[in-house]
Amino acid sequence: MKKLLNIISKLKTKGFVLPLTLLVCSIILTIATGISIILTKELYFSKLSRESQLAYYAADNAMMCAIMIDDQYIDPIEGIGIFPYNGLRPSASEVSTDMDAVLAQVNLSRQNRGQGSIVINDIRCATSAIFDNQLSGFTTVAFNHANDDTSPGIKTGFSMKMDLGNGTQRCANVIIYKTKKYRQIIARGFASCAGTAHPIERAIVNTTEIK
Repeated sequence: MKKLLNIISKLKTKGFVLPLTLLVCSIILTIATGISIILTKELYFSKLSRESQLAYYAADNAMMCAIMIDDQYIDPIEGIGIFPYNGLRPSASEVSTDMDAVLAQVNLSRQNRGQGSIVINDIRCATSAIFDNQLSGFTTVAFNHANDDTSPGIKTGFSMKMDLGNGTQRCANVIIYKTKKYRQIIARGFASCAGTAHPIERAIVNTTEIK
């Protein structure tokens, strides 16, 4: 009888160990899966943060370039920058761009001072020719600004690819709304120049208005 009880006791012990082992394995697996999910999310958000920062840098660079270009390349006669308002918009029959109209005035003044002419590809920022016709897609359309009824303005849009000189490039789209008394620059920077379907982008807006 005693021997029989010992056998039953051993069978009961063996039957308990297997479920306990399975339970412990299940808990460990659940914990490991949870940690893996957390790590995956952390890596994703870390990458997202980095790309967001790159997009912001691209937008900031594009904004600084646009402001520098508009302030530096000024038509000395009309006082209008590379991004003009309606006063320098060519007629539809002219085979020209607004930049050509501005540069024609700038170059006339430079020639009168004995200086060389400027061409579009001389306008550079971060070592790159900003208005490369194959990249910039420079376009202009008229628009009306609610707080400036002196004349219609010009909405200028273009894309820019900035070579930072170390093998790194930053890409952005820029839109400028400009009237005689108003200028708003919207720079949208992208995390990648690779042309991905949904790149991370960030935008910066700079508005100047003369009351």
